[in-house]
Amino acid sequence: MAVAPMQVLLVEDDASYVALLAAEFEGSAIALHHADSLALGRRKLHERGFDAIILDLGLPDSSGVETVERMHDAAGGIPIVVLTSSGDEELSGLSMQHGAQDHLLKSDADANVLIRSLRHACERASFRRSLREGETRFRALVENSYDAITLLNERGRVIYDSRSVVRVMGYTPEERLGQSVTKSLHADDIPQIAERFAYCLDHPDEALRVEYRFLHKDGSWRWGEAVGVNRLADPAVHAVVVNHRDVTDRKVVETALRASEEQLRQAHKMEAVGRLAGGVAHDFNNVLTAIYGYTDLLLNQFPEGDRRRSDVQEIRRAAERAAGLTRQLLAFSRKQIMQPRVVDLNEIIGSIRTLLERLIGDEIGLEIESDPGLVRVTADAGQIEQVLMNLAANARDAMPDGGRLRIVMRNEQVMAMTIERAGLVSGTYAVVEVTDTGTGMPPHIRDHIFEPFYTTKELGKGTGLGLATVYGIVKQTGGGIFVESEEGQGTTFIVCLPQASDEGPTSSL
Repeated sequence: MAVAPMQVLLVEDDASYVALLAAEFEGSAIALHHADSLALGRRKLHERGFDAIILDLGLPDSSGVETVERMHDAAGGIPIVVLTSSGDEELSGLSMQHGAQDHLLKSDADANVLIRSLRHACERASFRRSLREGETRFRALVENSYDAITLLNERGRVIYDSRSVVRVMGYTPEERLGQSVTKSLHADDIPQIAERFAYCLDHPDEALRVEYRFLHKDGSWRWGEAVGVNRLADPAVHAVVVNHRDVTDRKVVETALRASEEQLRQAHKMEAVGRLAGGVAHDFNNVLTAIYGYTDLLLNQFPEGDRRRSDVQEIRRAAERAAGLTRQLLAFSRKQIMQPRVVDLNEIIGSIRTLLERLIGDEIGLEIESDPGLVRVTADAGQIEQVLMNLAANARDAMPDGGRLRIVMRNEQVMAMTIERAGLVSGTYAVVEVTDTGTGMPPHIRDHIFEPFYTTKELGKGTGLGLATVYGIVKQTGGGIFVESEEGQGTTFIVCLPQASDEGPTSSL
């Protein structure tokens, strides 16, 4: 396959020299095009494409370095080989500085020398063009990368940011220039980042990954992930290169997944305990049935006034107290008989306010915040009253020196994967928050409070079934109960009951 000749523009006003070169190039791989002035040469550049330019610096309309400058401006990267009649080294150097690829004396520049010079000039120009294109592609890749790319000096200060940093952090590269890498980090994460940066300085070329929290320009705290590599020893880079991105969405999903897994584990545990409690309650009820039967027989045998009759009645009262415990166990195991109706929680709480005040005593203030727009729920009104009474009693016991009990009602829209409401299906819920200013609970107690017979009270001061009963009733109603508490900071129980699907029968209070 024939190689296309090199298209060369010769800008030269000496006709005899032009004829000489044309004769020497005849039959070579050079196609020569002539212009006898700078103006004509610049015009021809716009008429067609050329591979190289041979330029004389002594033209009728231009001379010296100015000729190189003007031709270089019009050439658009086409390599220029300069020809002069004198061996002026200063002029040669200036020509190269202003865009020429080579500088030759006319007396030395025969066809072979010129062809070699032109080819070398084209190769260098091609290499530089490829280098510029590569740099352009690399910069476009960096600037449009999903990750932000940051260069840090050995003191951990920003010397470069890609434009992606605006999307990741909200700040422009100009705003971050010169800032410390710890500038926007959460205070708790700064020691970790400082330690990892020091390690990075001591271990060149080793990639280090770290997660951290940072303050976005919009004022929100986000999660970030970064991978840094020490390239300070590389003369072309001389920086610590950091690729970083916003991973907040991923962290939210991971947290939700962990919460769901914990909720599932807790639900399985409570289900197992519930089955055990239900079985024990049924067996215990069978024993109580026999006790009830025989006490009734004895009472029928003993006449009024018989001292033995009071002893039998005491046995029966003890059996009734035991029956109360079995009812609580059945409530926890969600096997008790309920009479659900569409109810208004505002009305239920309003109807037992006096009872609540008597239950908690004079040393504890009671605040109730109703919501006229509260959605109605399908529940057993009596069981909901028991839930509220048990939560109030629990709050009272947590405030032996007095305090404040606050009950707030509101609506809440629960979405799928809501971390704070793990285990609930999407929908509208009536929420009752019961908050005390008591002693609060550490995590190791908080994790067990709904288990039957679990209590932190002294022996004889509680059965450990109050919150277990609450848990069972709420779950059997189709809702969920959550607790927020820190030691010394009080406790909030959050009861969520789903909105009634239809109006149905309504309870009368």
